[in-house]
Amino acid sequence: MIQPNLDLLGRILRHTDRIYSHLENATNAVAGILIFALMCFGGTRIVFRIFDIPLYGFIDIVELSMVGFAVLSIAFVQRLGGHVRMELILTALKGRWLWFAEVVGSLLALFIVGILIPSSYSHFHRAFEFGDSTMDIELVNWPAKLVVPIALVILFGRLVIQTVGYLRLLLRPSYEPVAVPVIQTIEDKARSEAALTDRQPT
Repeated sequence: MIQPNLDLLGRILRHTDRIYSHLENATNAVAGILIFALMCFGGTRIVFRIFDIPLYGFIDIVELSMVGFAVLSIAFVQRLGGHVRMELILTALKGRWLWFAEVVGSLLALFIVGILIPSSYSHFHRAFEFGDSTMDIELVNWPAKLVVPIALVILFGRLVIQTVGYLRLLLRPSYEPVAVPVIQTIEDKARSEAALTDRQPT
């Protein structure tokens, strides 16, 4: 049995994960608001067309807003493990082999995101310097391009937290998983869904 006071790293990770999740929840909420606003704008555009009142720049606004809801939720989804993963392979692994595979995957993701951050920032910087804008109503597009490196930096921070969490479990497989998504088997998912159904009022 693990003594709670011996797992200092676990306590630090849990505290860091809790604080960092607020930032991820906020960016995910912004992405959701962008989607809702775009849906409302699209509906308004349809109504206005009925009365032969055109709304110009719809395509431009879609191009700019879709960047936000495409990337702002990446870290949030990474925290929950909701992205596409090789779970068919990972569910077959147990103990240190599982955590070793997760560490390798996290390090690879850190490497890729680390390359994308300066590249995306350079893309933003060029748009900012040249005053790049959209084709139709000439909206400046550097704010949308700035969203990408910001979202990637947040994702990089989440990957660092998860890598440390996986390394902790690689060294001590008996410890409770902290700040990492836990793979659920089909049986676990069925039990979770059954428990959720039981809690719903009839």
